[in-house]
Amino acid sequence: MGHGDERFRLVAYGQNAEDVVLVRAFADRRAGFFVDVGAGDPVRGSLTKNLVDRLGWRGVNVEPLPERFERLRRQRPEDVNLRVAVDTEPGTATFYRILPEGSPEDMLGLSTLESAIAAEHVRGGADVAELEVTVVTLESILVAYASPGFDLLKVDVEGREAAVLASADLGFWRPRVVVAEATVPGSPEPSHQDWEPELLAAGYALALFDGLNRFYARDDEPELLTRLSVPANVWDRWIPWACAQRAGLNL
Repeated sequence: MGHGDERFRLVAYGQNAEDVVLVRAFADRRAGFFVDVGAGDPVRGSLTKNLVDRLGWRGVNVEPLPERFERLRRQRPEDVNLRVAVDTEPGTATFYRILPEGSPEDMLGLSTLESAIAAEHVRGGADVAELEVTVVTLESILVAYASPGFDLLKVDVEGREAAVLASADLGFWRPRVVVAEATVPGSPEPSHQDWEPELLAAGYALALFDGLNRFYARDDEPELLTRLSVPANVWDRWIPWACAQRAGLNL
């Protein structure tokens, strides 16, 4: 842990400490594999940085925003980094780059394919720019880079989670864990009813809802389901990334 504070063993980069839950769940899984749809920044808000740094994982980062894609390409050269969006049909689409009013340039986590969501942000004073992006299906990404039974599928696409999950045969690919953002963008209102029934039918069980994301494990892995079932807490000995930065900790 270098020169870190011994009260802590882990920095949480995820905004809701989702990565702490994943490190706990996969603590004995070295060199695992993930597919991260809506990967975002390689550090701030990343659910996979700890898996990469601590457990030697590699994976596929899917990120249509050019500035975030470039950071991923520079900082994750051993991963596959794809500057595309994911939807039910391949082609091209308009992607809305959303920067909330008064936010720094790196706070782009609300960007979306959903025009209605973009319009809501315009009404709220956000700066919204349109980008044309290449669109592929999740199935095509998995065919190119994954193997059935890979470790983690994470989906955070601001209102298009149902389309992403519907664009692959998860009953065939059977990732061990699926984490999906499960509320209406910018709201605590649940949105999982749009896609959860199909996921459960593919052989998954809900492990945890943390107020923002829903964590699922395959129903044939009860131990993994148990490890995922508790949110990040004091026994995980973690500290938020922003606090670690201010304290100069090197965990």
